Amino acid sequence: METSDGSWTVGGDVDRVTAARRVGAPDLDPDAVTRQLGVQPTFAARRGDTRPSKAGTITQHVGVWILEAPRSTEWVLRDAITALLDRLPTATSVWDGIAQSATIDMFCGLHLDDFNRGLDLPAQLLARLAERHIGLSLDIYCEGSDEADA
Repeated sequence: METSDGSWTVGGDVDRVTAARRVGAPDLDPDAVTRQLGVQPTFAARRGDTRPSKAGTITQHVGVWILEAPRSTEWVLRDAITALLDRLPTATSVWDGIAQSATIDMFCGLHLDDFNRGLDLPAQLLARLAERHIGLSLDIYCEGSDEADA
C-alpha cells in the first residue's frame, strides 16, 4: 500500500474476518443437528427448501446447518473460531456421529484491504478442529491491489 510520502508498506494482519461452522449433507435433518449440538443455528435448510435472494429464488441442493460468529471488526480469526467452538459440545462422540453422515467445516472469510496480509492459527486450535472432524475452509477477498494501478 502506498503511503502519503510515496513509500510502500506491506504485510500486517488480515483486515476483517468472518467465521461460520457448517454441517452439510444431501439428506441432512437440520433439526436433528440442532438437538445433537444443543445450539440454534444462524441458518438451516433441508435439500429442496427454497428462499428468496437478490437474483431470484434459491433452491437448496443439500441440507445445511450453519452457526455464524457475530460480525465484528475486532475479531482475529483464531478468536472467532474459538468463540464458535466454545458454544458447541466438547464430546467427540457427538462429532463422530455427525461426521458419519455429513461434512463439517469451519468456513472463514478473510477480507484484505490490500495485498500481503497474514494470520496464524495455533496448533491447539487446529487440534480442536481436527478432533471434531471439522475441516478448515478459507475464502480470501482482496478489496485493493496494486494490480488495479498497472
